[in-house]
Amino acid sequence: MHLREPATRTLADVSQDWKSHDRTWTSDACVLKVDFNKPHNVAPVLALGDHDIDLDDEAVAQLCTFYKIPSAYFGRITPRERHFVMNSRMDYAEGEVTVSYNDTGLTSVRKPTQPRLDIEEFIRIAHRIYPASSRVLDAWVTPEDLRLDVLSALPVIGARGAVYGGLRLAQNRKQNLAPTVTPILFHQDTTTVIQIPDPTLRIDARGVSFDKIGERLAAEALRADARVSQDAEHLLRLDTVQLGGDGITRLHRLASDHKLPVRPLADITAALSRNDEPTLFDLVLAIANGANAPKLRDPHKVTTRTRLQSIAGAIVVDEAERCSQCYALVEAA
Repeated sequence: MHLREPATRTLADVSQDWKSHDRTWTSDACVLKVDFNKPHNVAPVLALGDHDIDLDDEAVAQLCTFYKIPSAYFGRITPRERHFVMNSRMDYAEGEVTVSYNDTGLTSVRKPTQPRLDIEEFIRIAHRIYPASSRVLDAWVTPEDLRLDVLSALPVIGARGAVYGGLRLAQNRKQNLAPTVTPILFHQDTTTVIQIPDPTLRIDARGVSFDKIGERLAAEALRADARVSQDAEHLLRLDTVQLGGDGITRLHRLASDHKLPVRPLADITAALSRNDEPTLFDLVLAIANGANAPKLRDPHKVTTRTRLQSIAGAIVVDEAERCSQCYALVEAA
């Protein structure tokens, strides 16, 4: 069993950290200039009129994405070549660009027609549902991704421990997709996070103002929070569903159905095998707890971690009839 680090941050802490002081600069995309001809260990610079911004690797990657320069190629060439390639792409770029930046550097590069929901709006929505003292499991905001996992204060208690409900507010910021909200469960004893799928929780952001997107996200967050207690109770009831000697068979059937990632599957199988009398509850925890494995703590592994958590959640809410021998789905008559 893999344990997460204790959650010490609160919603108030994240609210303070996410206070936005970004400034924006919009112009023709061909106006921007960069300077990579710097001494060794001196950061390259982006010139916005008379204002210069130091560029770190993440900021350079954003510029490569906007100006359609392959990042892998750009990382292999010399600084003088980078200077020529990037400025050449900028000189011939069409359309406009909006650059957001603050005291720490560049925060985003995008088209003016691709505005984003302010990060503080996610905090405000969470505050409408949970107090400032609520625990936050994960919270980050990058040019690619935003996530805020916050827990309710009162758990559901069962024979297998305490399960807290909560919400996962997120957004794919690289593609500027609509924000999402998903119910999550947190099993205290094993520090396991389970993401509960609910396809009805959708935010349609097409042709909608920021205010309306925020309103829709807040409404869906309330709907998601209304179901988490029942989901927690349902999870604990899965401890009554005995798997006997069929635990591994059922795991591999579910792995096939949900396209569970191959690499974590060996560790999940081993974790389930250590239990002499596994239940469906144990199977769910084995899958979701795989997301806590040290191998997946790299920030670039977040997709795999989330995938394991969501597969476990799909099992929690799965009410489909299955074959008693092979656990394949039984087609409706």
